[in-house]
Amino acid sequence: MTVVGLFLLFRLKFFYILHPLRIIKNTVGALKDREAFRSLCLALAGTLGVGNILGVSVGLILGGPGSLFWMLVSSIFAMVLKYSEVTLCKSYPVHGFDGTHGGMMYAVRSSYTRLGGILSIIYAAATVLLSLTMGSSLQLVSVTGISREIFNTPPYIVIVLFVVAVAFAVLGGAKIIGKITAICIPLTTIIYIIMTLSILVIRSSELPSVLLLVLDDAFSMDGISGGILGFILSGSLREGYCRGILSNEAGAGTSSTAHGASSILSPSACWLMGMVEVFFDTVLLCSLTGLSVLVAIPDVTRYESGMKLVYDAFSSVLGSFGSIALLLSIIIFAYSTIVCWYFYGSEAYSFLCKRRPRIFFTALFLLLFPAFALLGEIVLIGITDILLLLLTLITCATLIKNSDRVRTLSESGGIVSRALTRGIKESGFWTKR
Repeated sequence: MTVVGLFLLFRLKFFYILHPLRIIKNTVGALKDREAFRSLCLALAGTLGVGNILGVSVGLILGGPGSLFWMLVSSIFAMVLKYSEVTLCKSYPVHGFDGTHGGMMYAVRSSYTRLGGILSIIYAAATVLLSLTMGSSLQLVSVTGISREIFNTPPYIVIVLFVVAVAFAVLGGAKIIGKITAICIPLTTIIYIIMTLSILVIRSSELPSVLLLVLDDAFSMDGISGGILGFILSGSLREGYCRGILSNEAGAGTSSTAHGASSILSPSACWLMGMVEVFFDTVLLCSLTGLSVLVAIPDVTRYESGMKLVYDAFSSVLGSFGSIALLLSIIIFAYSTIVCWYFYGSEAYSFLCKRRPRIFFTALFLLLFPAFALLGEIVLIGITDILLLLLTLITCATLIKNSDRVRTLSESGGIVSRALTRGIKESGFWTKR
């Protein structure tokens, strides 16, 4: 992920690092596009929740406080990866009788002469599996866990209620899903930000020591004998990057399905939404979650459950109000994520089984995602990491292969300066492929 992100940064001339004001100006203008905002909310629905709350807490348990630092480092490369994914996938739209479709599987199929068909099928199949694990079952585990902690609610009651609520949304089609996420995501994000900021203000005296702890743990090694290899394989670095990918899914190409299926008139508006998604998801919300947990409970290693860790952190500072507000946030985040990932899975299913009605996938989804929740959060996160690795390998290879196309599209959209590109090309830094 890092190597591919650095490669694309060079190809796109570090555009959002060297010209942040221009990117911010273009992004603000893009957000005025109603369809762009709706596609952003749908994409955020697929990432907010499990990565920002459960994923971050599990990362802290497994990798220590330093994983928060490496998660933020991963966001630098995640932004350019997400931007490139959306840019590439928007250049391969598929117009069917039931609307516009898009996603990385279509870009993969069109990018390879011989292997395109096989790789796109593998990608779509893995997306279907992710919709049943990370996209739904892991969300349900989060809700059942926090409900049991606060109200001692039996898991089967939560599962039944969620299946009924999800069925209502998915049977309504893509328009209903879009409307639900456009309402739920902004409202819940605001509530969650207020809660985490409240914790940081109340425990502000602990913040400097926590920041030092994060930095110290991020660069720690078990011993000099471990050398560079020990650093690279250290828990904080590994878990930081894994939780970063789990949070924003950059490099996996999944959220490009939401942007690719939208009918945004301005391509540049859609491309920039990918970067906004990473900023809100990882840079803002994941940082707030990690810092809130650490200022409340510095020693996270004594926990085995990520949801138990988050619950104790919020309840110890905000009391019962914090517990209930956390439950409400997790329920809405989880619900939005599940209906969004149903959409991703159904698009991948349609790619695999063009002639079979989506009702078959709908029935399979409603049946299997509550069953997979019985596997538990650690097992589900392990399965998720494997599937995300598979998607990331295919996506990153496709982005490298199409880097010229992404750069050309960026120039034509006014995101990357043509003059700067010509200057670097004339210097001989890049040779024509």
